[in-house]
Amino acid sequence: MDEYVDIDHEVSEDFYDILDVYEERDTDEIKNRLAQLIERDPYFLDSYLLMYEILMNEGNEEEAVRYLDDAYEKAMEIIKIGDRWPYRLEWDWIENRHIIRAILNKAIYLWAEEKNDEALELFRRLLKMNPPDQIGARFYILAIRKGISFEEFEERFNKEGKYDDSLFQWFDENFKEYMDEFKEWYDEMRALGI
Repeated sequence: MDEYVDIDHEVSEDFYDILDVYEERDTDEIKNRLAQLIERDPYFLDSYLLMYEILMNEGNEEEAVRYLDDAYEKAMEIIKIGDRWPYRLEWDWIENRHIIRAILNKAIYLWAEEKNDEALELFRRLLKMNPPDQIGARFYILAIRKGISFEEFEERFNKEGKYDDSLFQWFDENFKEYMDEFKEWYDEMRALGI
């Protein structure tokens, strides 16, 4: 399979309506609406991911992780043929973003749980399928390779919910130490003129 582009999910508009009022509404109402969206379209993964976020914020990690695992498993059902991952799953296609977010969230969770080999595998796949890397998989790969925990990474680079230019500078200063990891990506970026 060369490139995967997902279908447009009708429930996405309803999801974004929920997202718009998420901060203003009671989470029980939001969770009920998300459950309805999941029932209507079990393959639109952002519904699971918002439920995961809400439940984690409420301290209900066990139930939250079930939603994350469901989103990840559905992502694998969507994109894989047998054991084969697509060659490309690009962020530029809006239809793909819910799938990429599901894989990314799973990888970050694994890293936070110190399951670094499993996390690295997913981050590597994300980078290979989407070399422009709008999601920052390369940063996470470098951090894991340098022995930095998820908590240390967030403490160092997360500034009020966003990563600033210091993360890009840190990456540029350090990634060449790991060219066994980044050579293919680096060569592809140079070939694309990025």
